[in-house]
Amino acid sequence: MARARKSTGSALATGAEAQVLAARLMSMHAEAGLTIAMRMPLLMKGAFGDSRGQREATKAVTEKVSAVLESSYAATLATTTFWWGLALNPFGQLDLAKAAVKAADSTLEPFARRTRANAARLSGSRR
Repeated sequence: MARARKSTGSALATGAEAQVLAARLMSMHAEAGLTIAMRMPLLMKGAFGDSRGQREATKAVTEKVSAVLESSYAATLATTTFWWGLALNPFGQLDLAKAAVKAADSTLEPFARRTRANAARLSGSRR
């Protein structure tokens, strides 16, 4: 009986973590839309020779590349940690859902952080 409660608690905790992750993803989508809407006029000016628009285009490309690299590293680290944990403790309790949420969260974080910063910078507000 105690074992069923423990797994239910774990399932509830994992469900809550998944909901937090989904909320962060929705927030990131909204901030990304805001960033795109505010960046487009700058990028258009940059296409016609405006130096601020060209700097913004360079910044956009650079941050995408660095976010992909950082995200790839985080995903690799989370996956490696999961597999090492499984290899070193094969008969222990393995919470695959929790490991998946952790991997997704660590993979998403570099993009979410940059998206928040860009939305705040381009809108003129500092959170």
